[in-house]
Amino acid sequence: MDSIMKFKKKQAYDVFISYRRTSYDTGNLIAEKLRHAGYKVFFDVDTLTAGKFNEQLLDVISNCKDFILVLPQNALDRCSDPQDWVRRETLCAMKHQKNIIPVLLDGFTWPNPMPEGMEELEHFQAITATQHEYFDMAIERLKSYLKSTPQKPIRMWLTKASIALIAFFVVLGIIAGVCYHTAQVAFKSMGTQMASAMEVMHTLSVDNDQLLKECQDYFSALDKSATTEERNDINQAMTKNVKIIEKYSHSLKEKFASPEFKHSDIESFILEHFGLGREDLKAFTLYYESMFESMDESFESVYDYIEDPKTENLKREKILMNLNGFKYQINNFYYGYLGLVSLLPTSARKTHYEMAKKWILFPNGTPLDLPQEEYDQFASNEMFRYHQEIEKYGEHIQQTEKELEEMEEKTKTLEKK
Repeated sequence: MDSIMKFKKKQAYDVFISYRRTSYDTGNLIAEKLRHAGYKVFFDVDTLTAGKFNEQLLDVISNCKDFILVLPQNALDRCSDPQDWVRRETLCAMKHQKNIIPVLLDGFTWPNPMPEGMEELEHFQAITATQHEYFDMAIERLKSYLKSTPQKPIRMWLTKASIALIAFFVVLGIIAGVCYHTAQVAFKSMGTQMASAMEVMHTLSVDNDQLLKECQDYFSALDKSATTEERNDINQAMTKNVKIIEKYSHSLKEKFASPEFKHSDIESFILEHFGLGREDLKAFTLYYESMFESMDESFESVYDYIEDPKTENLKREKILMNLNGFKYQINNFYYGYLGLVSLLPTSARKTHYEMAKKWILFPNGTPLDLPQEEYDQFASNEMFRYHQEIEKYGEHIQQTEKELEEMEEKTKTLEKK
């Protein structure tokens, strides 16, 4: 799936992934797995800011530690052209002595002779990723070759900020008591804000479910259509239905702004004592915003299918991957939310208990008295299911590529006859 985080000026990346258009999906899957493991990965040039594109791209390479080169079949054939971007990226990495790791896909062989200036490339330690069932093993091997080190995971989606200040509170018991009383307002406000945000997320889940149902009915209707006119009518009806859901989703985003957790220094001090660090709250806000971006990606993929249904099956699978994957992403968010709410005093959970009764699409019924590790494990299980959806889509891509290759071979055979 496309990244939900936007590229910002001067943002540092540890890993750069270079790829041909034909290997985009494999490169994207590698990027997602490395990001999930905590690496800062630059993959998609669409994330570059406006300005001098060439300079920005090469600047990213010159400042990274690792350079991953995804090599599908015939990937180096165009590298004799000085303007070829794979060539320019690779030479830049070689010039700056980056840790270069070629990833060899099905059908790739080193050309003989190698493109001028790139002769040393085949001597770098490479990874073979030719069989899907061993792809995860190849990723683990790839990570062992990286010089970059992953960032410390943030409680799946947040960092558990636990400050051991017991001694301080013993010494300053009276002050701590006064501060705790002051923080009750902050606790209640936080509980209300987070529960209200999850109410919006549940409504967004309803939109996602509705869009999934519309897509399933739409695909079924198209498969049964017999004429171009009938197909056009179905497409027009689908466009109308999607626009209704999209409008409602956008109105949610406009009406309910991202939660802002503003506290005084003393309130933040006490909240962190309870395990509610600022990084946790910041991550909560970022995840809230990202779910709206994920919905927008689903809308765009559906519109793209309606307007240009080429390679229909593959586009359908991408739409279904986005919509099914959304459920796992938002469940992951929900378990992270429960982990935070469980740290609040009982008096600050009132809004949660009132609203949670209506959240039928969330995995409701999870108690608020579990160890944080259990909420983390629940969240991890949801992300595992999400990545299974991505891998399933990857299998469809490989199958489509295989079918296209077989069709091409048959065409060549017929032409010879």
